[in-house]
Amino acid sequence: MNFKKVLVTGGAGCIGIQVCSELISKGIEVVLYDIGEQIEASSIKPTNNLTIFPGSIMDKTSLRDAITGCDGVIHLAAHLGVSRTEANKLRCLEINIDGTKNVLDLAVRTNKVKKFIFASSSEVYGEPLNNPINESETTQGKTLYAVSKLAGEELVKAFNYEYENFNYSILRYFNTYGPNQVAQFVIPKFIYRVQNDKSPIINGDGSQTRSYNFSSDTARATVDSLISDKTNSVTMNIGNCNEPISLIDLANLVIKILDKEESIKPILNKDFHATDRISSREINNRFCDTSLAESLIGYKSIISLYEGITSVIESDSIAPSWMTKEKDYLID
Repeated sequence: MNFKKVLVTGGAGCIGIQVCSELISKGIEVVLYDIGEQIEASSIKPTNNLTIFPGSIMDKTSLRDAITGCDGVIHLAAHLGVSRTEANKLRCLEINIDGTKNVLDLAVRTNKVKKFIFASSSEVYGEPLNNPINESETTQGKTLYAVSKLAGEELVKAFNYEYENFNYSILRYFNTYGPNQVAQFVIPKFIYRVQNDKSPIINGDGSQTRSYNFSSDTARATVDSLISDKTNSVTMNIGNCNEPISLIDLANLVIKILDKEESIKPILNKDFHATDRISSREINNRFCDTSLAESLIGYKSIISLYEGITSVIESDSIAPSWMTKEKDYLID
């Protein structure tokens, strides 16, 4: 598929900035749509190929203005993070379900949008029965955020069923990190604390295993999925299948990269004291199988965890946590 102009909701976030850059590198005009605070925090500026629209996906009037003339949509905007969404349940459902429906409604009304990319999450798998997880695994999310993402997936499929010329891809992102990620998330949180001579705090015993993917790899897969006809009506995992890592090893890697091994050790908060997390909701092991994405769009994670963490540190771009007050819990 050829695209001239693409709307990116949530375009000023960690993944969104990289997606916009990837689109522009392919000669595609970009309309970045995000809330004003996020745009301001990102310091991103309009260019000849980049138009910036401040607004919420709950506001159909602003969305309608932004989507005018677009022939593709990459929908990244969401109420993010397990802890944050559990503390704001109704807001999570409104933004992630009603907001997604608003974007879908306007996408089909334009009669011009050829394809819709929906950013889902590995959270939809919950505690998987098998690892690495492929797309055929049962979805059994433990959190409200997971439920809201599954509802978004079903909305996208329902629009495809209702409108025969409406194409889509659903991408289940596995733990993306990178520059401009807010300091609540696990990798920037570890970096922030170690840089400030504080021990990284791990909720649980530290054995929980994840696969962390650098934002430029996630963005490349996202844009390739938009462009390829092979991914029409497909749900795919996008992540780093090369380096599953435990949280304790991740914390020690950050300490090593920052050369603080002599002075700092991780702290294990085994009983989840003073957090809003509980052991029954914790995911012990979840890492991805991306063979479907590899077969359809040639996707492979390129940036190693060491390289990615080093890049975040060198960019000095851990975004301030303007959304919530600084706390010691982790969102991973």
